[in-house]
Amino acid sequence: MSKEATVAESPYCRDLDPVSRRRYKQLIDRYVGCDPYLIKLSEFSRKPQDLPLIEAVDITNYLVLQTSHYTKQQMKAYKSLEAYDFFISGWVQNLGTKRLRENDRLVFAKVNLPEIK
Repeated sequence: MSKEATVAESPYCRDLDPVSRRRYKQLIDRYVGCDPYLIKLSEFSRKPQDLPLIEAVDITNYLVLQTSHYTKQQMKAYKSLEAYDFFISGWVQNLGTKRLRENDRLVFAKVNLPEIK
């Protein structure tokens, strides 16, 4: 039996298309070790000091240089981004972190989104 077949999968993982599912499982295996959607909330720390140290340049490097979700101009005007508004307005709740292998951490948050009409 293959390793992939023995790892417990969340409904989220099972609903992914085959290509996304394979990539998701590769990332899980590399960083987390199990499907993060199956981790109990009680395993996450709510202490601010347990969160990883992240600076604005780290976020910009990830969002602009690695994923290309945003442009440099958008990041310079980050206060105009919808994601920033959601965070400032209290839409991000239950922030927690879990220490993983070595110095890796999994950050969890519940994000309430407005209904789309």
